[in-house]
Amino acid sequence: MAKYDEQVARALAGAHNTARVAHTTPDYVRVAAGIGSGFVWALLDLADAIRTHGGTPPAERLPERRG
Repeated sequence: MAKYDEQVARALAGAHNTARVAHTTPDYVRVAAGIGSGFVWALLDLADAIRTHGGTPPAERLPERRG
């Protein structure tokens, strides 16, 4: 789970950095940054929906993290 969260954080940071400097770049770079950011947020929403609605059967779930 931590590895997944780390990957998401990196993707969001990359999209944010691209959008932050996009004011000096061509329009197509700004559009690509916006699409990439939207895609990442859509994946996050999907992952949240799967977690909320219990996407895996109880037998296949890992025990909750302790500590």
